[in-house]
Amino acid sequence: MTRSEIETLLERHRAAFASRDPDRIAANHAELGTFESPAAGLATGRARITEVYEYWLSAFPDMEFTWETPLIDANRVSFIWRFRGTLAAAGKFFGEAKPGTRVEFLGAAEYAISPAGIESARHVFDFTGALVNAGALKVKPS
Repeated sequence: MTRSEIETLLERHRAAFASRDPDRIAANHAELGTFESPAAGLATGRARITEVYEYWLSAFPDMEFTWETPLIDANRVSFIWRFRGTLAAAGKFFGEAKPGTRVEFLGAAEYAISPAGIESARHVFDFTGALVNAGALKVKPS
């Protein structure tokens, strides 16, 4: 793929996140692609990847997922991202959490891109910190 084609795919992916539509977001992934993160483990296939996005958007209906200018090298893309969102009234986020809690954290991603879409997406972030931030994990003071 050309750099321009990759940039177009990334812009479509950015717009899909802004729409908060899990099907639209997952449509940028290859049908047999993979998505890996500390929260989701390894999700294989677009249907399973859609479920990951549905979970996060259900927990955070106002979810914002933004990223800095990506580094593109051949068919690999890396970028630093920021997650922001407010826990929904249901308060479910990997356990019980206080509804209305504002959660924000940084992470990094690496994507492998092909004409079929995002073949693999690997996200890394402080998942324990995100759970503490959301109130789903309690920490004992030392």
